[in-house]
Amino acid sequence: MTLERIKSLLKKNKFDFYFLNEVDSTMSKIKNLSSENNICLMANKQNQGIGRRGTKWISPKGNIYISLLLKNILDIKNHFFNTAYTSNIICEVIEKICKVETKIKWPNDIIINDKKICGIISEIYNKNNQMLINTGFGINIISSPDVNDYETTYVNEYNVNINNITFAYNLMEEYLLNLNLLKNRSDIIMKKYKSRLKFLKDNIKLKLDNNNIKEGILYDLNYDGSILFKSNSKFKNIYNASIVK
Repeated sequence: MTLERIKSLLKKNKFDFYFLNEVDSTMSKIKNLSSENNICLMANKQNQGIGRRGTKWISPKGNIYISLLLKNILDIKNHFFNTAYTSNIICEVIEKICKVETKIKWPNDIIINDKKICGIISEIYNKNNQMLINTGFGINIISSPDVNDYETTYVNEYNVNINNITFAYNLMEEYLLNLNLLKNRSDIIMKKYKSRLKFLKDNIKLKLDNNNIKEGILYDLNYDGSILFKSNSKFKNIYNASIVK
């Protein structure tokens, strides 16, 4: 598998492809690229990888660090469908390659056996009076970091024959093959996403922005990506929090 094959695959589907051996952050760098097409930027290493809420995503060589810049594929108000679609595709490719079951831990972690293998972030921004969706994800392929707050894993623990280039080709092939779902079938996207959503209908503990802990039930997932949280017989939509169960 070569980078040229990835570039050719993307070009056929009106995506420009850029590969950098080293970058501060794909999420930041992709904003400096201009094209009439959608853009896919992949890096072999990040020096200042960005995680959720501005946290650092540890990004050594050999794993996957990709940002996708989408234009006019879906209405901005439905931007969560993009996150859900991307999550579904990553899960499906990991499952095919690693022969394991994946789960999605709200809001943005993909896990195997309670160990994190991937994180996803998404943002909307305005460039030249055009609203764009910038989605970044990091997937542990040949290594995973030691993190105090949670356990991690990586693809080569399950399939030693996969490198980041091969995985990226498989991922983008699946992503592009099913892109019509993102345009037309939000119901299918959400159904698949919720089928993998860990703790759905379970009791959980949520750490809120003010560091308070609330206990209740992850009752449902809303179409805007927030969760419907049931606590003390009351329902509330939660947009920003972390599950600490």
